Amino acid sequence: MRRPPLAVLSTALVSVLVVAGCSPDSPDPDPTSSGSSAPSASATQDGAVTSEVEHLGAPVEITVHPLQATSDSSLLTVDFTMPEDAPEGTSISLGVLLRDPGSFLNVGQLRLLDLPSSTVFDTARDSSNQAVTTSGPLNLTPGDTITAEAYFAAPTSDTIDVLFPYFGLVSGVPVESADASDLASTPEELGAEGEITSSSATIDAFTVGYDDTSSARVEGETATVTLASDVLFATDEFALTPEAAAVVDVAAQQILASGQSGEVTVVGHTDDVGSDAYNQDLSIKRAQSVADRLTPALGAGYTVAVDGKGESEPVAPGSSPEARSANRRVEIRFTTKDPGAAVDVPSSVPAPEATGPVASGDETVSVDVDGVGYDITATSVERHDGYLVGSLQVERTSEGKGPLTGLFGDFATGRSLGRGVSPLTLAAGAFNVSLLGEGSRLYPGDYITAAGNGSTKDRRAVVADRFLDAPVEQGESVTVTVVWPDLGGDSVDIDVPERFRITDVQVEDS
Repeated sequence: MRRPPLAVLSTALVSVLVVAGCSPDSPDPDPTSSGSSAPSASATQDGAVTSEVEHLGAPVEITVHPLQATSDSSLLTVDFTMPEDAPEGTSISLGVLLRDPGSFLNVGQLRLLDLPSSTVFDTARDSSNQAVTTSGPLNLTPGDTITAEAYFAAPTSDTIDVLFPYFGLVSGVPVESADASDLASTPEELGAEGEITSSSATIDAFTVGYDDTSSARVEGETATVTLASDVLFATDEFALTPEAAAVVDVAAQQILASGQSGEVTVVGHTDDVGSDAYNQDLSIKRAQSVADRLTPALGAGYTVAVDGKGESEPVAPGSSPEARSANRRVEIRFTTKDPGAAVDVPSSVPAPEATGPVASGDETVSVDVDGVGYDITATSVERHDGYLVGSLQVERTSEGKGPLTGLFGDFATGRSLGRGVSPLTLAAGAFNVSLLGEGSRLYPGDYITAAGNGSTKDRRAVVADRFLDAPVEQGESVTVTVVWPDLGGDSVDIDVPERFRITDVQVEDS
């Protein structure tokens, strides 16, 4: 698969990046911003949650007020305060820093997380697909407090977490019932036009075996283990090789360990070489061969069904050798015992050697990406309701100024080709910050933002900072947040292929 056209993306970003960070030349303060007083103690006593963070050397206090939830929507209110003793001339354009990449000057990148139910909420959208939030430059300077609001779907839980780009996760925000007439602002007062659409989605888990022969995706209660046809079968053949039979046996062990008794479905897929009819027939025969091996290995309590899709449901676009290899596959679907939990697929090889510099624990690892140097430190990994929330501090050590383009990888390979992450995230997001399991690499949680229709794959967003475009100067640092399904254990190894690895990072209870 070809790399995204990073030069084009970078050029397109330049016009908006210059106002995303701390700069005395940022736009004038938004006229709707509040005054210069910091959040009061009474606000915290009323259930607000306060967090102190730093962005590009500027201190910021974030106060998240209780989420006001009606029967069908909710309103989030956040105060951003910069202390009066912040460096003179400092300013942060929150409307650029927290904006939705598809629009400008809003806080559309805020998300709500209900981790006990594995649910993520994106900001509501109006009829023109604009985020229903406070808009404008929202220029934060020393001594100022700026209040921003955002609409979401209504969660059903008593508390919610708020995921901020660059500012991390604020946990335990109370959810309070309210009438629509009680909300401080209506969608129309925030500039929304036409019908309002609010969405939520299940957080899915995605793992890829170290030998790149298998992957697993867990969507709610449904797990799909994908086996590469190139490993199972010779070209144009449907009989399992002895080595392939062993691969299916290991997959059966994984189903017995992670799945509930009941129906297991085996689905065959081919690439686009050959006629539709030939590929359809081949996909069914290959699925049947896997099912014939799988059935006795699973034993009583399981029934195995067979289906074939031919070339009709590719996971990787195009006709490159890499895409065709990813599309030749057999999928095994079953119901999991623990909805949302990652499936650590087996591998015939151990965890890969590091392909970049290595640090351990809270040590700093130094990285060079296309001539730009960074120091990266894993400041924390905390356990939250079945998930791990990781925070990385990234400091630029090279001269110059620019976004973190390519720091966490800029393209997908192998079994991860069909993940469906946006080009912007592939260019400047933390999509590739993975944990090393026993047999597979665990990627950040993700969720469907637009469902595919058979011939097109699902479009997905990662539960991590997904568009790190703030320009960082030498000596400045930003915080990057990643949320992974919990693999268990007291420590984790964080790995970004071709970039860096940080081993033995201690997991703390939240």
